Amino acid sequence: MVVEQLVLEKSRLVVQVREDGSYCVGPQGREALWRDPMEKGAVIGIGQHTPGDVEGKSWWVVYGQSDTTADVAVRLEDGSHVPVSRLGEIFASEWVSAPQQALLYRSDRPVESQPTKLSVLFARPKFMPEAAFPENDRL
Repeated sequence: MVVEQLVLEKSRLVVQVREDGSYCVGPQGREALWRDPMEKGAVIGIGQHTPGDVEGKSWWVVYGQSDTTADVAVRLEDGSHVPVSRLGEIFASEWVSAPQQALLYRSDRPVESQPTKLSVLFARPKFMPEAAFPENDRL
């Protein structure tokens, strides 16, 4: 089975997609854990650290599913835009910063749903203990 692969430069995460649509996202060198094709419109965020656990910047990744012909753009809360890579229906974007919200713009979604309903907020979950570095937590 044909497998396409993309290695994200900052996080070193590997995104792999098979011709049947199944996919895997994980650290370089780890055995691939294949998942069924992503649900239409799905978006997932991964952070290097839980916000507030470390001082300074961390890497952040947003990936998801969109139509192959759709334009996908990612803008961060600070106003910067980050590059988006594609492997078929899977898109992926990464950056290094303090925790912040990532706003997604997609041409395969209604204009009225963007960007407020298409975002990933990297913040410390409320159920976790107090942050060691609260100044590096988004909330």
